[in-house]
Amino acid sequence: MVRQVPRNIDRPNRNAEYAATFMFGWYGTMFMTGKPLLAIVVTFMAFYITYKLTLNKPEGAMYRVVYRRFGLGKMIPPAKKVKKFEI
Repeated sequence: MVRQVPRNIDRPNRNAEYAATFMFGWYGTMFMTGKPLLAIVVTFMAFYITYKLTLNKPEGAMYRVVYRRFGLGKMIPPAKKVKKFEI
């Protein structure tokens, strides 16, 4: 017998991006304001923005957008902010 291949085998897995979105949205808002209702609204808005920005794109697209805009702290700045490319 041959096992059938599921139809969504090539669908990108967004679980890591949604987990990061939830953590930054919920805990970031709760840390800054301490208001759970505002935090849940911000989290759902962040989910919606993540969904819209990553629709029909490969896995990790949201991380690329965040890196391009904000960078990874001061240690690894985005290419837009680096004046000269150095290896």
